[in-house]
Amino acid sequence: MSVLSTLREQLSCEPLFSATHIIVAYSGGLDSHVLLHALHSIKQKGEHDFQLSAIHIHHGLSKHADQWQTHCQRVCNQLNIAFQTANVSVEALPRQSLEAQAREARYNKLVELAPVNSQVLLGQHQDDQLETFLLQLKRGAGPKGLSAMNRAWVSPCLLHANKQVGFYRPLLDIRQHTIVDYAQQHILKWCEDESNQNTDFERNFLRHKVLPVLQHRWPEISRSVARSAAMCAEQQRLLDEVCCEKLKPIKASANSLHLPALKQLDQAWLHQLVRYWLSELGIQSPSLAVLNQLMPEVLNAADDAKPILQWNGWQFRRFNQQLFVIRASLEKVLIHKIWQGEESIQLPENMGRLTFTQINDVQIEQISQLTVNPNLGPILIRSGGYSARFRPAGSNHSKPVKQWFKQWKVAPWSRDSVLLIIQNEEVLGLFIAGCWKIADKSDIKSVNDPQWLITLAY
Repeated sequence: MSVLSTLREQLSCEPLFSATHIIVAYSGGLDSHVLLHALHSIKQKGEHDFQLSAIHIHHGLSKHADQWQTHCQRVCNQLNIAFQTANVSVEALPRQSLEAQAREARYNKLVELAPVNSQVLLGQHQDDQLETFLLQLKRGAGPKGLSAMNRAWVSPCLLHANKQVGFYRPLLDIRQHTIVDYAQQHILKWCEDESNQNTDFERNFLRHKVLPVLQHRWPEISRSVARSAAMCAEQQRLLDEVCCEKLKPIKASANSLHLPALKQLDQAWLHQLVRYWLSELGIQSPSLAVLNQLMPEVLNAADDAKPILQWNGWQFRRFNQQLFVIRASLEKVLIHKIWQGEESIQLPENMGRLTFTQINDVQIEQISQLTVNPNLGPILIRSGGYSARFRPAGSNHSKPVKQWFKQWKVAPWSRDSVLLIIQNEEVLGLFIAGCWKIADKSDIKSVNDPQWLITLAY
């Protein structure tokens, strides 16, 4: 099938049919350029009704990145297509693929920029699918990995502030030579990434050294492997249905599982359910070697142990008879700031933004959140130092904050992100687990001055 006929067919089906906004992830390369041009052609003919735009992500990894950004802007201007561009910072981390880090940063930024009810279209084709399948085979992947690239998926809202965006690959049934033919027929000009010629990268080695031999010997290998990947994906979907049901009674929260239930599983189901759980959270599964450490080193560790199993920026941690998955924190973030009357304060490390709103006496009587009176003394915003005493509303006792942590079962790794609001060496409130713990009002002097409501938003 041609590029245009394939796109017309898929625009008539879900999920593209219901999308009010279609966005092309536009790198400026051949595949995304053809995709953008073909969609624009279909829209111009009035065959389908949708908003079309393009987003270009500037990684800064190539000396030509600025030129590619300018090229994408120019092409979109010529076609009268709405264009957005954004820069992301990618740093090489030990034992992590720079390509994978760039891909994660790119997808996160696309989710951030894409509007609600949109589909982000990617330009990968059938020959890309063959490369992905062979790379996964080389890595010893199971059915999920051998499914290669999904045609459609939704970004996990848990990692993107409850915002979900659809991603779709409409060209997976099309060979690259068909895409090249389209580009030549319409005299398109695109960007060439010089790194694509570097065979030190595994994918480039396959593309330039291995696939030409395979495709010369078996011209239909791309199509055959695409069928195998589709069958693996089908089997994985059936397995996921079973995993979904088996996981429900094991879940303790979004990012934790009940430890006793996990310890009753045999190794195969433990690995399968943990992989499925991580995929729900949008977290790449660890290697089999890491999963093999999970039972002996974490689940079966001594009751008083605090085991940590880490991989690719994530950790398995154990607390309160639950297994948690959390981001690995490189260092503690310390906050120590006096409020100077600002309307808002941006906190570090994606901890959110504090806002201060002046309220009247009537509102104070109706509100259960933290209010402060700056006329009584400076307002200190702090993290750490949990030996300070605190008496929460409804309690008859005052005791150090760290003892309240134990009573409230606050996980150790969550304590560094707890905010303390302090005035005259008294703790007025703690922001913990998404809500305020407010001090007993009888311990706090008051005057008839305007007060300020403190809220925190992420």
